[in-house]
Amino acid sequence: MKELIPTRQGIALVALFTIGNSFIYGMAPHAGRDLWLSFLLAAVIALPLITIYARLHSLTYGQTLSEALTQLFGKWPSRAVALGYSLFAWRLACLVVGDLTSFVQTTSLTQTPQIVVAAGFIILALWIVKYGTEVLARWSSIMIVIVVGIILGTLVLMWSEVSFEAFLPIMYDGFKPVILGAFQVLDFPLLEPVIFFWVLDALPEKKSSYKVFLIGSLMATSFLMIIATVSLSVLGADKYVSYYFPIFMATARIDVANFLTRMELVVGVTIALSGFLKIAVCVLVASKALAHALGFKDYRFLVTPVALSIVPGSQWFVQTIMGIVESATKIASPSDVFMEVVVPLLLWITAEIRISKQGENKAGKPNSI
Repeated sequence: MKELIPTRQGIALVALFTIGNSFIYGMAPHAGRDLWLSFLLAAVIALPLITIYARLHSLTYGQTLSEALTQLFGKWPSRAVALGYSLFAWRLACLVVGDLTSFVQTTSLTQTPQIVVAAGFIILALWIVKYGTEVLARWSSIMIVIVVGIILGTLVLMWSEVSFEAFLPIMYDGFKPVILGAFQVLDFPLLEPVIFFWVLDALPEKKSSYKVFLIGSLMATSFLMIIATVSLSVLGADKYVSYYFPIFMATARIDVANFLTRMELVVGVTIALSGFLKIAVCVLVASKALAHALGFKDYRFLVTPVALSIVPGSQWFVQTIMGIVESATKIASPSDVFMEVVVPLLLWITAEIRISKQGENKAGKPNSI
């Protein structure tokens, strides 16, 4: 069953997913004081790839990705692609849960076992995914206003602590750190919306996918760049790189007339809200893709076992806070590059060729895969 998502809600869903748990850690740490250049470079590189995501979705308009993959590659190859994306989404969900549980345990619930916090996030994600994509999209359209409003308000309060000298001298260490920082930002989180192939089954118009992917991604990129640059200007480049949670530490400096303090707690809540949305989307994608890989038409009965398997998975992938930070700030991994770049390019090229051939064989008739 196709679930219709209005364009505005689709944009909010992509934007909030991309923001997700990204600003828990110091983004583009390899770039240091030049992280703003890394964000700009990453946006330039990501834009063509995001456009390809939108183009592919536009080419398969009117079909679910399961139907399109079957027509593109046939039964078994399409199932192999679906299994790959299911594992990718499941692993991403495990990493997000691991990030959030470590963050919560380190900053507030120090005596609470991580597995308890992980189970809480998973139960909430399981509950909302059971209601389907439409409910998830409506929820995100409300939450993004709250999340962005709170963070921007917090950043305004931090303005008195901002020092632009933290960005000088520009490119003192050369261009290599900027490139490394850009690839880190691309891997986490700018290209992660690739899994939305499995979420956006039905949009109002054929070209709605361009608005959803491009506007949503640009909104999230701009927002994350503002968070990172303001945090670095408050803490300084050395502390920004050394702290595990720089945005959290930067907001801890807010003190308005000895009255408005402890704003880092509010930031923690917004991180939990946006991270929860990302977990829910990953559970949804993992379940949908796995259902296609196994040959089932309905995915809902797989949601519970997939979601529950994320709890031990989040403890298995990375077990220490240092390991989690290293995983989140890595340059790139071969598996991520394969699923975020190589596979979408192959799908897009195949779809373009198939549609071109059908257009030649059926001149004057609408093209479809």
